[in-house]
Formats: sequence, C-alpha cells, structure tokens
Amino acid sequence: MPRTPIAAAFAYLLASISGLHAQEGDASGPQFFVVTGLAPGDELNVRATASPTGMLIGRLPNGSQLRNLGCSEINGAQWCKVEDVHSSKLAGWAPARYLEGAGGSALASVSEDVAGDSSTLAEPAEPEFDATGDIPCARYFGQPMSACQAGVSRGSKGEAEVLVVWPDGGERIIRFRNGEPDSSDATEDIRFTRESDLHMIRIGKSERFEIPNALAFGG
Repeated sequence: MPRTPIAAAFAYLLASISGLHAQEGDASGPQFFVVTGLAPGDELNVRATASPTGMLIGRLPNGSQLRNLGCSEINGAQWCKVEDVHSSKLAGWAPARYLEGAGGSALASVSEDVAGDSSTLAEPAEPEFDATGDIPCARYFGQPMSACQAGVSRGSKGEAEVLVVWPDGGERIIRFRNGEPDSSDATEDIRFTRESDLHMIRIGKSERFEIPNALAFGG
C-alpha cells in the first residue's frame, strides 16, 4: 500500500490526543536492564516516544539485555530510554515496570522530573488514515469486550490494513484481502466468522475483535 507506515500515522493521531511526549531521561540507576515480567509469548514494545501509542521501533522478549539511557516519570507513568546491547539501532522508550537492573526494578531509578519543554520537539508527520474509530476488542482469555481505538489504511478493492491499539498499550495489525480478514502481525492463527457486515475475528486463543465492513472498506 503506497502510504505512510500505518503505525507511524496512528502514533501521530493518538499522541496529538494524549500529549505524551518525552525528552532525554535521568541517566541515574543501573547501567543495564533485563526485560522481565511479560506474559508467556508476549514481547516488550520499544517506542520512539514515551507513550503507549508512540511509533513502534521494535519488540523484545523476556531476558533481553538493554542499556539504560535514562528514566523519567512522564505524565504520571514511568518510562526508561533504552538501547539493545546487541544492536544500537534498536533504541527507544519502554515502560519501566518491565525492566529490572542489578539493583532491582527500573521503577526505583525513575526521576520524578517531568521531561523538558515540548516546544522543542519536532513536528510529527501528518497521518494518512482513510478512517478511524472504536471497535469492540478483548486481549486476554475470558476478558469482556471493551473499546479499542482503530485506524484503517485502504488499498485496492477488498484490501485494507487495520491497526488496533489496546487500552493498556500495544497494538495489533489485521490485514484484509479479498474482502476478508487474511493475516495479522501475530504469530498465532487468525480465524473469523461473518454476521451481516460485521467481521468477528479471533487471533490465537484469547484475542477477539469485531470490525465492521464500513470501517475496513468504507461505504
């Protein structure tokens, strides 16, 4: 699809609502962190900004080793700027609750100083979504459906890419082909049924989504 990457566009859209921007953090605390506390099969999202909807740079499993570039409390949440010890190209912000250093959790090293003046930040690129809205979703097994924010980038007839942002952070990309859900960025299988113009989608054993045709394809 000849469009700005969907994750970058949606990061702009939601960051403009939440106002969660960050500068460099306080470099106190342990020199290195280890990723810990993730659910089995889950991975830690490393983002360009200290926000659960910031542009996704990479994902790391439990046990990954990261260099501490500084931690801060930002809009009431604790974030650390980190760098993968095996790849300096993978550097960004991650939630402190999933980071543990030699001296314990990264939360203990978080500075209470809010990041600097946001007026010095570069203006993000303009998003290019064809449509946005809320859809019913559930992330965990047995969890009731709740509202997730979603944005769609449409391609040729019957093709679309929908980015769903979980209320507790993270996202899922669902791709449509020939008018039907075809694949996602998850490792688990995708299955669906259709009721009228509503796609009832399940990914793996736990993730559920309800995406209407009107959002995916317009009309």
